[in-house]
Amino acid sequence: MRFTFGDYLLDIDRRELRRRDEPVALEPQVFDLLVYLVQNRDRVVSRDDIIDTVWGGRIVSDSAVTTRINGVRRAVGDSGSAQAVIRTITRKGLRFIAPVEEEDDSPSARIAVPPPEAPVFAVERLDGYEAARKKPSISVLPFRNATDDAQQDYFTDAVTADLTVDLSRIRDVRVIAVASALAYKNSALDIRQIGQELGVRYLVIGSIARVGNLVRTNVQLVETESGEQLWGDRFEHEFADLGELANVITGRIAASLNIQLVRAAGRHAERASQPDALDLRLRAAALFYGSVAPEHTREVRRLLRQSLGLDPQSADGWARLAEVIISDRLNRWNDTGPAQIDEAEEAVHRALLIEPNSALAHFAQGLIQRARGDHYSAAEAFSRAIVLDPNFALAYAHKGNALVLMGHPTEAPPLVEQALQLSPHDPSIGIFHWIVGRANFYAGDYEQAVSWLHKSVQARANLWYNRLYLISAYALLGKLQEAARALSEFNRRFTDPIYSLAVVRAQEGANPSTERVVLDAREKFHEGLLRAGMAEN
Repeated sequence: MRFTFGDYLLDIDRRELRRRDEPVALEPQVFDLLVYLVQNRDRVVSRDDIIDTVWGGRIVSDSAVTTRINGVRRAVGDSGSAQAVIRTITRKGLRFIAPVEEEDDSPSARIAVPPPEAPVFAVERLDGYEAARKKPSISVLPFRNATDDAQQDYFTDAVTADLTVDLSRIRDVRVIAVASALAYKNSALDIRQIGQELGVRYLVIGSIARVGNLVRTNVQLVETESGEQLWGDRFEHEFADLGELANVITGRIAASLNIQLVRAAGRHAERASQPDALDLRLRAAALFYGSVAPEHTREVRRLLRQSLGLDPQSADGWARLAEVIISDRLNRWNDTGPAQIDEAEEAVHRALLIEPNSALAHFAQGLIQRARGDHYSAAEAFSRAIVLDPNFALAYAHKGNALVLMGHPTEAPPLVEQALQLSPHDPSIGIFHWIVGRANFYAGDYEQAVSWLHKSVQARANLWYNRLYLISAYALLGKLQEAARALSEFNRRFTDPIYSLAVVRAQEGANPSTERVVLDAREKFHEGLLRAGMAEN
């Protein structure tokens, strides 16, 4: 059987895809998936359909399925943004939409997709299903409609489903399918019993109520074994388009839960007497989220290297290692110099070979490009991370930072605002404030810069750059007493090296830029420091 579409010929009997008579190289599972989509082009196929057909119903990670889908798109000249050949139907699946001519309609020619030689897991290779079950596990229980209007049930069910999908993007966490969770809608069972029946360590419990023009959301993260509430949040949004409102609600919860789950799983992993690769990786992530300081990032690196020694096939481990190394370089911590940029890049390369659609790896790649002074490539990498994980608050903020270093400071605050909406209690909140503060400084609005930089210093007192920009902004506003006091406090805190303008110029080498807006703003920054009383050399 042969199918033609556009410039392509798909020959099932020969297992070939050709474009203008030139062969297109395909992995076996990518070929099988393409055939399945073409043969079922009259309907939408779900991810479960794809797994049943291509993997024989075996357990596979979402990232493995996404990788094969992206492989098919690339093979036929399509993309997730264009969707000219394969269209994504939100929360339903995929459909092959390009016009197809079929040369042989014989049923016997239909492909029988063989099962893979071994099951595919996104965790350490232990033994079969047990490997998947070892990961921290969570279920989103159906959100409760806290109003008397039963017609609002569909909205709470939509939030439950969307949040489950969003949480499935979190690495090293097993998420129970929404169909299983919906069986507990309006259930009177207690937390411990539900946890036992679903086999999960954590439950997400929430309620939504519409009061006038406000929609109020309550959410909790609960440990099933103890019944302890590990985290809770309560927030309000003005009623608007229901679809957009659902995205806002699920985005904020998912971004916060990502952090809280990592912390909880890290605490649980601390109790392991003989930690394996996953335990070590969770410990590292929890420590990194807990408090970003040079002594902690040094320990995070050690834990990650130990984990990768046990499991070198962890894309998340390599990506996290790259992020920590390059963050140390940008902060000028732990004697991390230019040579470590290459080390971080090698780690990202290994991560992307294992998992091309790792949002964390693309994010780390953006930081690497920033350290190299290629801020346009950095912005593209951060954008890719956002496409792969729309709830990645830090990626929005750093994309804004890239725009500042590209010479577009006024375009940064809206992106940071998105980050703040997604994760208002983020461990990196001080960095969010810093990016907006420097953006205002570069735009010449020193009053606004002072406001944001002051917040940044309060949240992240161990950074040199937010304090110095605050000092300079004070001086440029003519507030010399405030500038002098802040500089005196800075000199007490930061003694190695002893800062002078020459040292500041050297430190800026970790964030190179040739943009005239940036260079002029940095000259004003230096001018303000001299006015505040900093020595030239």
